[in-house]
Amino acid sequence: MNQKVTWSRVWRVSLSIRFLPLFLLLSFSLELLASTATPSSHSSWSSVDDSNHRISRTQEINREVSPFSPGSNNLALDLGQVFLIGDLGKYSDSIGSQLHYTYGVSDLFGFDSGLGYSEHSDGKFSMLSLTPGLRLNMSWYDKVVPYAIFGLGFYKPSYPDNTTATPGGSTTTSLSASSSISAVLFGVHLGPGIDLELNKNLFFGAALTFHNMFGTNKMRANATPLALGGTYTSFFVHIGATF
Repeated sequence: MNQKVTWSRVWRVSLSIRFLPLFLLLSFSLELLASTATPSSHSSWSSVDDSNHRISRTQEINREVSPFSPGSNNLALDLGQVFLIGDLGKYSDSIGSQLHYTYGVSDLFGFDSGLGYSEHSDGKFSMLSLTPGLRLNMSWYDKVVPYAIFGLGFYKPSYPDNTTATPGGSTTTSLSASSSISAVLFGVHLGPGIDLELNKNLFFGAALTFHNMFGTNKMRANATPLALGGTYTSFFVHIGATF
């Protein structure tokens, strides 16, 4: 009887030893699976939180606009002196004005454009200009931004024609003082300038710009030629707003 009990105990111990490695392997596998699943879930939530934080930070930065910063719209009113040079020097210098718009493309570059008008010698010569171009911000000194502009443009000089048609035909035509000669000319402009940021929405500055209109010829009523085109320099001060 005692021998049977002894053999029974030995068989049970042997069975336990035989299945012990399998039990340990199963336990280790379950523990490893649980440990890898938990950090993965936490990591995915962490990455989502980091992504949301970066998006909100980018949106916050994009909302912070200042004069001539990337993504800013800058509208200014220019007022100053227009100095006529060369063939246009026979007309007097005069006050001119310009509506000026600049879009900030980056910290270094911007799209620059202006719509200007000036009148000289009591209306004997007037000029309308549309001057798109490139703005280059040379540096940023605290609130001061020196810059340079270069671009192409369209110019429309106008001259009154008070001449009378020559009697080469059967009739003679008399033109009134309101008749004028004008043409749309192509040209270039360039020059330096400086701006001061008054606050996040206002700026003040000045610019000196050289303009060269490519010339052409038009005929007066009396069949004499009139040369259109020439060069001039504008010195404008401006104040503007950023939005």
